[in-house]
Amino acid sequence: MSAESKPARFYFRAGNLALDFVNTVGNRLSETEKRNYFRATEDVMRWAKEAGLSLPKKNGANGKEIARAKDLDEMLAFRETVYRIFLNQVSHKPASPKDLRGLNDVLLKHRSRMYLSPAHGAYQWSTKPISDFDWIVEEVAESAATLLTSPELERLRVCEDEHCGWFFLDRSRNLPRRWCSMEDCGNRAKARRHYERVKQS
Repeated sequence: MSAESKPARFYFRAGNLALDFVNTVGNRLSETEKRNYFRATEDVMRWAKEAGLSLPKKNGANGKEIARAKDLDEMLAFRETVYRIFLNQVSHKPASPKDLRGLNDVLLKHRSRMYLSPAHGAYQWSTKPISDFDWIVEEVAESAATLLTSPELERLRVCEDEHCGWFFLDRSRNLPRRWCSMEDCGNRAKARRHYERVKQS
């Protein structure tokens, strides 16, 4: 089995669902090694499960649904919309009107499906039937909106590795966090610095 055909390994290092969603592109800034971890609809469903998302229950067809290639294309386009919004944020720029409208359109759909229903003597939020893919996109949109309106937005960082481009929330106390992961990007940076020192000695 080739490396390309192996199921992608997902990482949840960002501290936020929307950031982890955007980070499903490996080596995003590399011209030659960029990898899309959502190659098939099954990858998306596995990511959602590993991310801890509870998909809405459905009746019939044993609760299963068939996602279309169009669904995946739309999700990948939305992922880039959210990526550009956060990239502008770390660059201290406002989101483009088009990208902000794309996010708001998803939020509007999601909230229009919500309604109150009785639950154990009180009430709870419920949602009208929705496809799994739409549900995932809308949950990511809510997570992005929560972060964009939170004081934690000041903690948004992008990995300093020249090829990585992954986002994370820096919740470190003492030293600023520079890498999405010290084990991966951080260690590669240390190895490069060591190599340069040896080469110059």
